[in-house]
Amino acid sequence: MDKNIYFKNWIHNWNWGMRTALFLILMFTIIQFSLFSLTQNYVVSYFGAQPEDVTFSIQVTYISLLFTLPLQIRFLNYFNTKKYLITVLLIGIILNLLSMKTTEIEIFILLRFLQGMIISFIAGGMLTFIFSRLHEEKKMAVGYSVFYGTLLGSSVVAGAPSAWIIDNTDWKMIYYVVILFQIISILIVFLIFKSEREQKKYPLYQIDWKAYLILGSGMFAVAYCLVYGPKHYWFDDKSIVYSFFLAIILISLFVLRQLNSKRPIIHFSIFKSKRFVIGLFFLALFYGLKDTINLVYNYVSVINQWSNYDYIELAAVNISGMALTMYIASQLVAKKKFPIHYFLILGFILMLAFNFWMYKIISPGLDFSDLMIPIFLQGASSGMLFVPIATFILSSVPVHTGISGSLVGGTVRFFTTLNSFAGYYTLQLFYNQHYKEQFLKYLTPYDLNYAERNSSSVQSFISKGFTPQESVSLANSSILKSITIQTQLLTNQTIFLGVSYALIGIILVVLSHFIYRKLSLIQRNSKSSVKNITIQGIKIQ
Repeated sequence: MDKNIYFKNWIHNWNWGMRTALFLILMFTIIQFSLFSLTQNYVVSYFGAQPEDVTFSIQVTYISLLFTLPLQIRFLNYFNTKKYLITVLLIGIILNLLSMKTTEIEIFILLRFLQGMIISFIAGGMLTFIFSRLHEEKKMAVGYSVFYGTLLGSSVVAGAPSAWIIDNTDWKMIYYVVILFQIISILIVFLIFKSEREQKKYPLYQIDWKAYLILGSGMFAVAYCLVYGPKHYWFDDKSIVYSFFLAIILISLFVLRQLNSKRPIIHFSIFKSKRFVIGLFFLALFYGLKDTINLVYNYVSVINQWSNYDYIELAAVNISGMALTMYIASQLVAKKKFPIHYFLILGFILMLAFNFWMYKIISPGLDFSDLMIPIFLQGASSGMLFVPIATFILSSVPVHTGISGSLVGGTVRFFTTLNSFAGYYTLQLFYNQHYKEQFLKYLTPYDLNYAERNSSSVQSFISKGFTPQESVSLANSSILKSITIQTQLLTNQTIFLGVSYALIGIILVVLSHFIYRKLSLIQRNSKSSVKNITIQGIKIQ
């Protein structure tokens, strides 16, 4: 690709200036994706909504981002690049102004869907431009490191100013900060992009709009089912039943339409590649198992009641671990000297270390110094695994399939993240109830430990000036609160241990396959050496 079809001459040959400009636009755009991930409690209280509503809004944003990716490539190749990017950024500003005014959670979710499209149009374009500036052998490893690292790091970058704004002003001031970022992005676009397009113009009439509508609707149904399912006791609720069957019907229709389409959005022929399917399997394992970190974030915010700043500081440690190993992994992958087994074994060992460490230390009152190392290890495991797996997946599909590999990988991430959310939520409900029942067995007047503690607690409240009746009520509430905390800690401990066992199994499977391949290679080399032996005396070539 001609590297100078987009950019003005003054910045074209200034690599670091170009990289900085593109990265700033990418960061300012992706910040909107995770804008409410660290401040969702305030969104919940403002709209009078449930935590699941905010989670659903985040998934809706990701859905629109994901299935808009193929469209943004078509738009980028049709419209004038400079005018196109500026127009999209202006629409993004309007959406943020509307979001600032809305008080209805349903309208907020709709606006988040539209914002996901804006994020896709801009971030997807920035990735295209970044790829055009990279050497061929580094495109996938470095490009996806930048995108994934920015996606995860944006929560911390957005979280720190959001926490300050929330503590000092109205939380809706966050929108003004985002709008400021969008204005800066417009200025950068105006300065670095050419006014006239120099690339071939591709028509838009061949876009299969019906397929996009079916795919988007099916993903919405899946998201609704898996986000609200645990809360509504799954199929005991009719809306979950309807969304489940609607998801199956719509996704089946999409697959059939793609199989019979001349220009499919996703080329299902990519599933003929064994390497591609194996890569997807490990991507699903990675996304499904890494989300145990949310148990830690829930622990520090609910049980320890950390401030937003402490919470963000802990997240920053996680991101730093991810950034370090992601850089190392991307450099090693670009050199193509190490098979994927090395990265899988090391990455899952780091994830195992995090989960087993948390299993051993989880208890009331852990502080930042207790959690810093395991949280860093979790980030390091994510960085070590994502880039090699993503590169392995995308290198396994033919070039003519376009971004089919990326779309399928993103869809696997979507389904797996929702499954892990629903799975961990359901596990917590089950084990919380299990352990609570175990504790309640001992809350009887005949249990000496309970009777002694309850009596001591009642006397403590009486000594503080409460009446005997009030003291009994407060003592019971105190014990129930203690039980709730203990059941949650035991639940977390059980999940950490279960995931640790699963990771041990994965590591053993990968290690055994790696050893098998090595032994097979040695055996083949040995046979090849025997064939080279000629009987002339004894001569070995």
